[in-house]
Amino acid sequence: MSSSEWDRAFDAAKKGDLDKLSACLQSDGVADLLSATDEAGETLLTITCRAATSDMAIPRVDISPELLTAIEMILDAGADPSAANDEGWAPLHIAAMADNGDLAARLLAAGASRQGHLYGTAGGSPLALALFYARSEVAELLAEPPVPDNLRHAAALGRGLERFFRGVELIPEAMEGLDFYRPLMLFPEWQRNTDRQEVLDEALTWAARNGQIQSMQTLVDLGADVNANPYRGTALLWACFDDRVDAAAWLLDHGAEADLLHDFGGAGHGEGAAAIHLAAQFSALGCLQLLIDRGADYRIVDRTHGGTPEDWARVHDADDARRLLEAAAA
Repeated sequence: MSSSEWDRAFDAAKKGDLDKLSACLQSDGVADLLSATDEAGETLLTITCRAATSDMAIPRVDISPELLTAIEMILDAGADPSAANDEGWAPLHIAAMADNGDLAARLLAAGASRQGHLYGTAGGSPLALALFYARSEVAELLAEPPVPDNLRHAAALGRGLERFFRGVELIPEAMEGLDFYRPLMLFPEWQRNTDRQEVLDEALTWAARNGQIQSMQTLVDLGADVNANPYRGTALLWACFDDRVDAAAWLLDHGAEADLLHDFGGAGHGEGAAAIHLAAQFSALGCLQLLIDRGADYRIVDRTHGGTPEDWARVHDADDARRLLEAAAA
């Protein structure tokens, strides 16, 4: 198949032009079309999944009926639902990060693998990506069975943690697949040591962002530190990311420092900032109000930009958060 024919098919799929896409999928070269890749190793299916989710936008963007139909047409034509690009991104990873259960369910029905090796890691499965970003809807679809099955996934899913311990010591299975830790390469590299404390602390942040309070209690009882920042954010910060008010309140009740300045997110994003900055940026209004009510400093400035939470809300067009902070200051 020529590059111009591939381009026509891609353009039709991206725009949801179902008539033109149908013509491309009924051509003699459809097998070549479905297996063809661009310079990044993207197939017609992965490119269409990216387009449908606005390239995995945060917050999520609903897929238009036309683009979902385009994906179904490509799958019905025989596309491999598990084909990954050069970095390991498969269609199910895209559905996971986009928190789109409809897309994930369609891919699973087509036989998409729950395995995954994002960035060449053993643990880079779609489930790992979903739980990193607290994509609860998709995580529930991907969690039977959990891949990989480790301590932080069990904590994030609210499942029993006792099986990962022999006495108080972690068994090797607790650390399976922990080589995956960053969802995007713009997140800094982490030199892990995978000692007991680090593994407990990381699991606590995954439990917090997914609102699993019983897991949090168990992990703290076992020695997890509520103020630890194992990788790009404390448990309180991550609870605020997904506006998990109950989890944030539990952490504050158990010693989390509301005004702790620390680094979080991608490189250059949250250097020396507090949880309230992220709550303001993402309009996590429940957690934002909770932090204010609990005495967090709503005028605190981050170390990189010298910005207050209100500044963060303004820069990110979080008008509802900005109004809440203005009311607190009045």
